[in-house]
Amino acid sequence: MKYTDTQLLDFLQKKNDEATYTGKCLFRMSARRKGWRLHETSRKRARKSVRKAIADALAKAEKRGGDEK
Repeated sequence: MKYTDTQLLDFLQKKNDEATYTGKCLFRMSARRKGWRLHETSRKRARKSVRKAIADALAKAEKRGGDEK
């Protein structure tokens, strides 16, 4: 079955809203440069909205002139 981007993001948001840990998430590059992470966290920059967490990462990458490194 194919899912829309909205359905996929809504699913992630629902999981985040369950607040298994903090109910806040962050999209970031891994500290060891082995990929990226979208995870529930207690870090300061964490957001209650999955979409906002992704948008923040996109804005940061655009500020740096492309992909975040």
